[in-house]
Amino acid sequence: MGASKDDKAKKQSQEKAKVRRWILKSVEDVEGNKGATTHHIQKFLNSKEDGISSKPEWKVILKRLLDSGHLMKNGGRYVIHKPKTTPGKGAKNSAASKATKKVAKKKSTSVKK
Repeated sequence: MGASKDDKAKKQSQEKAKVRRWILKSVEDVEGNKGATTHHIQKFLNSKEDGISSKPEWKVILKRLLDSGHLMKNGGRYVIHKPKTTPGKGAKNSAASKATKKVAKKKSTSVKK
């Protein structure tokens, strides 16, 4: 019995993740930078899976996207929130670039000796 509960929870989680991706995609696909209304999002969700916009879960997922900062509301429309980087801080370095820096640092310290 425990396995069926876990399977059900996993399926619900996957369903929520799918709806989350669709909501983000629907906001991203709006022409220009106007943003998407709830009507746009509902139409997109229904185009992917019939009747999904009548379920209340998608509104909860939309609210969580707003709360987490992935989306912003701009005059009744939803837009993707792109965080601005400050001049002193760059993007995180990848593992490959960190390894390259370590090798370069080792070589420069061994040359000084």
